Amino acid sequence: MCEPRCLCARSMDQERIWSKFKSGDTKAFESVYKLCIDDMYAYGLKLNSNKELVKDCIQQVFVDVYEHRNSISNPQNIKFYILKALKHAIYKRQKKENRKSNIEELSEIEFRTAYNFEDKRIISEIDTQKHQLVKKALDSLSAKQREIMYLRFTMGLAYEEISDMVGIDHSSVRKQVYRSIKKLRNSDVFDDYKSIILFYSTLRFF
Repeated sequence: MCEPRCLCARSMDQERIWSKFKSGDTKAFESVYKLCIDDMYAYGLKLNSNKELVKDCIQQVFVDVYEHRNSISNPQNIKFYILKALKHAIYKRQKKENRKSNIEELSEIEFRTAYNFEDKRIISEIDTQKHQLVKKALDSLSAKQREIMYLRFTMGLAYEEISDMVGIDHSSVRKQVYRSIKKLRNSDVFDDYKSIILFYSTLRFF
């Protein structure tokens, strides 16, 4: 019920930051960087496991945004705008790398299932068997469903923003969320809706 008010307040705060950034305020640029960098890196690694490629794309996004800041309209959600730019940058980089290697052209980026359970604190208390159950549950989702769930419950994007990110209408995004939750609840590891949301919220630490 509170989402519209939250979005409005968020939009007003970010509009001020972006306005200062466009005027050349270095502290505002630092604010944009700090707001986005951790989520950019985490999301980028879900799109491509090459850490150096992801870092290069992140750097390119910030360079492009800074150089073209005066021609960019004010985004309502800075993080959404930056994540979308990162996805596009990674897609372009992958196409370039594939051409060099004579690999067939990509139609879209494959959102990866893999989560680095072994060395992150989220799974420190989960034994190997449960690790396998979590992986099996996530593997039951399509690549697009995995990305939608991640963007919704880990990154906190609105349905309309996710629609723009993945290229389907927002009603379809809602349906995919419903179907994904249903699949996960039917697995052997997630008992209810709360456990699914908790799991995705803790992925922010990856």
